[in-house]
Amino acid sequence: MPGIDERDARAVLGPSARFLASGATCVAFTDGRRVVRLAALNGREATRLNVDAAIRTALRSSGVPTPEALEVGLLPSGRAFTVDTLAGGDGSGPSPAGWADLGGALAVLHALPHRGYGLLEDRADAFQGLASTPASGLRTRLEEAWPFGETDLKAHPLVAAAPDLAGPLAGLEGDLRDVIGGRTALCHTDLHGEQFRWREGRLAALPDFGDAAIGPPAWDVASLAYFHGWSVAEEVARAAALPCGREAALFGLLLAFHRASRAVTLRHPARTTEAVAFARGCLARLAGRRFSPHERPANRA
Repeated sequence: MPGIDERDARAVLGPSARFLASGATCVAFTDGRRVVRLAALNGREATRLNVDAAIRTALRSSGVPTPEALEVGLLPSGRAFTVDTLAGGDGSGPSPAGWADLGGALAVLHALPHRGYGLLEDRADAFQGLASTPASGLRTRLEEAWPFGETDLKAHPLVAAAPDLAGPLAGLEGDLRDVIGGRTALCHTDLHGEQFRWREGRLAALPDFGDAAIGPPAWDVASLAYFHGWSVAEEVARAAALPCGREAALFGLLLAFHRASRAVTLRHPARTTEAVAFARGCLARLAGRRFSPHERPANRA
C-alpha cells in the first residue's frame, strides 16, 4: 500500500505520480511533466511554499529561468503543496557562460523589493523578513553562527574541531558583527550544486527558493565560494556586479560556523572538516593570501 506521501501526491498529480526527492521541508513527486512539493510531515523547519512560488514568479517575469508555479494550495488534510513545471537539465554541468547566467539571475533576485531581515514570511504579496534587525534576521537562518548565536566561541563545534582558529576568529568579532549591516538584498543563501539545472552548459533553471532570506549580498557570494570554490564565486560575482572581497570572506566565516553546527546536529563529521577547511581559506583571503585547493570543501548540500 502506498504511504501517505504517495497518496497525497497522487491526489494532486494522478496515479502516475512517482517519488522524486525529499528534503528538510518538502517531499517531491513528479508525473514527468509537473512536480508536486508537499510540506514535510512533522518537519523540523517551516515550509515557505507561498513565498517560494512568489519569488519564482517575479524572477520569471524578468527572464530568469525558474520552474513555473502552476498551483499553490492545501489538501483537505491541511497539508500545503505546490505544483510546478518540471525543471529539466541535460547533466552537462556549468560552462563559464552558465556561471555568468547565474550571476545575472542573482542580480535580478537581489534587486527584488523587500523589507525587514532574515527568512521570509510565507506570503505571496510581499517579500517581508521575519526579523526587524540584522542580527535577529541572521539568526533565523544561521542560528549558531558566532558571534550571533548562544554558543561561546571556544565551545563552538568549529573551534572545538580546530582550536588554533580561536585566536584569529576572536580578533574578527567586530568585523563579523559589522558585515551583516549595510545594504540588504533578497538572497538565495544556499547555492549548492543541487540548486541548479544546466542545459548545454547554460543555466536552465533555479528551482528552489525555500531558504531565501534578506541580508547582505555577500551572503550569496560566500555561499558560492563554500560549495564551488572562490574562483567560481569571483566569476559569478563579476557577472552580478558584486564584489568578492573582504565582506564575502567575512560572511564565509559565518557560513563555516553554521555548517559546523549543522554537521554536529546531522551527525556528519566530514562536514565539520569541510567547514574548518573553508574557515581557514576565508582567513587566508582576509590576510591577503590566495585560496588553496586543499581548503576548498566538497560540493555537497
